[in-house]
Amino acid sequence: MNSETKTCQNCKNEFRIEPEDFAFYEKIKVPAPTFCPQCRRQRRLAWRNDFYFYSRNCGLCKKPIVSLYSKDKPMPVYCNKCWWSDKWDAKEYGRGFDFSRPFFAQFRELQNKVPTLALVNDDGIASVNCEYTQDFAFGKNCYMTFVAWRVEDCLYSVYLGEVKEIVDSMDVVDNCARVYESIQIGNSYGCRNVYYSSALTHCNFCYDCRDSSRCFLSIGLRHKQYCVKNEQYTKEEYDKIVASYRLDTWSGVRRAETEFLSFIRSYPRRFAYLRNCTNCTGDALINCKNMKDCFNVWRAEDCRYYENGFAPRDSYDVSVGGECSEAYEGLTPDQSYRSLFTIYSWKNTDVTYGENCHSSKYLFGCSGLRNAEYCILNKQYSKEEYVKMKDRIIAHMKKAGEWGEFFPASLSHFGYNETMAQLAYPLRRTDALKEGFKWQEELQMSKGRETLTAGEIAEGIDEISDAITDEILRCTACGRNYRVIPKELAFYRSMRIPIPRECFYCRNERRFRFRNPYFLWHRRCACGGSTSENGVYRNTTNHPSHSTDAHCPNEFETSYASERKEIVYCEQCYQAEVV
Repeated sequence: MNSETKTCQNCKNEFRIEPEDFAFYEKIKVPAPTFCPQCRRQRRLAWRNDFYFYSRNCGLCKKPIVSLYSKDKPMPVYCNKCWWSDKWDAKEYGRGFDFSRPFFAQFRELQNKVPTLALVNDDGIASVNCEYTQDFAFGKNCYMTFVAWRVEDCLYSVYLGEVKEIVDSMDVVDNCARVYESIQIGNSYGCRNVYYSSALTHCNFCYDCRDSSRCFLSIGLRHKQYCVKNEQYTKEEYDKIVASYRLDTWSGVRRAETEFLSFIRSYPRRFAYLRNCTNCTGDALINCKNMKDCFNVWRAEDCRYYENGFAPRDSYDVSVGGECSEAYEGLTPDQSYRSLFTIYSWKNTDVTYGENCHSSKYLFGCSGLRNAEYCILNKQYSKEEYVKMKDRIIAHMKKAGEWGEFFPASLSHFGYNETMAQLAYPLRRTDALKEGFKWQEELQMSKGRETLTAGEIAEGIDEISDAITDEILRCTACGRNYRVIPKELAFYRSMRIPIPRECFYCRNERRFRFRNPYFLWHRRCACGGSTSENGVYRNTTNHPSHSTDAHCPNEFETSYASERKEIVYCEQCYQAEVV
């Protein structure tokens, strides 16, 4: 089969479908997409609220709970203990299919009736003391931690796997411990403000460094110790320089941040962060093979348009998911096989158009089912009846133009400004409504209740008393009130970190802005011969791809847009320059 160029039915931009893509769609028996990859992603993310919590009561036990769903949402919302209990049965909400009406409208009506989980986590089941977490599993003693599993003692972080004591960080995996304010790191210990790095110990403000210890304000280091701004020092000199920055104070951290950002802009960046990868395109991929247009995935094979995942196989268009195979157009189809068009559904086999269904198989258009099989719109069928009815519904959906499409964003539970779509594709209220998205008019937050202003917070962590945990602080960026909890204070003291002046939401958004977008641009290497093409960086050695008086001819796909000011080198030129 040949490649085809199609026009997105939403944004009208052209996109290509390759022969291997058609082969995947044929294998899982779905039509080729009619939305471009970016519009498909935006539509999925408009169904995903990870960070905005609301106070309401459990619809069953009536106790106060914290939930993803504001009080104006129509569906019943149960706390974890009630939802996972035997006190109710999702099949009681089952209904027959009406062939005179669209499928999506009928499914949305079912969603509005079936109780949903307040927060998608397994607190009290496989996790302990992890109530304030979302899309979370197999954890212990975590608070405000999102999209994570197999973690302990983590706070205010997102996209974590198999780590301990991680605070204010993102994309941290593979046996990291005691890490603060870092992005995309693995196998590291005792680090702060470290980015796109691995195998580091006690490093501060480092970018793309590996197998190094006690380095500061550096980029591109390999097997180094006691370096500052890529210069070698003795242990005594290094300790003296780091101590002079007073990283235990707010002003000292601000000074280090300013110098760090200025310093790394003057050095080449690798076109993509690909570690131990074969035949891959994308960014932030670790131990991957045959991954195309994928981002922040580790231990994966044969996927395309996959983001934020652990060990997926042979899957397309998934936003967050671990240990799944043959998944398509899904949000968190963890540990599932042949999961198509699903939302927060784990440990399933052959589930199509489902939300919050678990440990089930052979479901179509179901919500809230557990340990079920052969159900459509939560109604039980025999195996033979299920197969016949499913085929009839798919034929009905094809006529309506619904089959093969993810749930329309207009039916989402959430306002666009509550969802991950707003972080990835920011829109103003008027533009979001114009494009068919919803908008949440009131996001739950506290303002104006502060008992301590930023100017009244002591500069250094040593000057902070236990009383700070009784104070209400005010974010210097958005004005939202926030607190410092005792566990957080203990971490700051042990790591010599000053009290943050911004709330979690602003700190989290700043990290998302620092990380490159999940999009690829075609670019040429910025190595101009003996220097970078903008003349800012002078090469330290000859590069094998070209002579010193010739521009590097290599081209690549990168998440650095062409108009950005960073110096972006191809793999050959970059490897020649790392120290």
